[in-house]
Amino acid sequence: MRCALVFALVACTAPKARPGPPDAPPGPSFARDVEPILDHECAHQKGCHGAEPADDVDMDLRPVAAYRELVGKGAEQREGALRVKPFDPDGSFVVDKLTGRLAGHDGKRMPIDRETGVSVDPSPLPPGFVDQILVPWIAAGAKDN
Repeated sequence: MRCALVFALVACTAPKARPGPPDAPPGPSFARDVEPILDHECAHQKGCHGAEPADDVDMDLRPVAAYRELVGKGAEQREGALRVKPFDPDGSFVVDKLTGRLAGHDGKRMPIDRETGVSVDPSPLPPGFVDQILVPWIAAGAKDN
């Protein structure tokens, strides 16, 4: 009995798993994780979402503009949809554009080759960007952090 009591006390005082560092953000950050990928993959090429867009491109994904161009802004190709709908990745048009979940007049899966107009396959986006960074960031509220 005495041995069982000692075992129970030791079990109750066993160290618990430590959380991450106190200054570590709880999930993906726009400034740290989302914006650099959008800038590098979507804003630097002529005819895309940067300084020299094509005539039919009306979205600037350079760092100075990307957040305001995405979050809470209406999607031109899908009536009633938002480009990024905070807390709702399934309701965010940008997720559908990057994964190819498109219908009707939604346009093409992004990114596209500006020379040929064809969706780039495989996507040049880093593996896991949509599922492991973009979707969790949107699900957490799409904060400007």
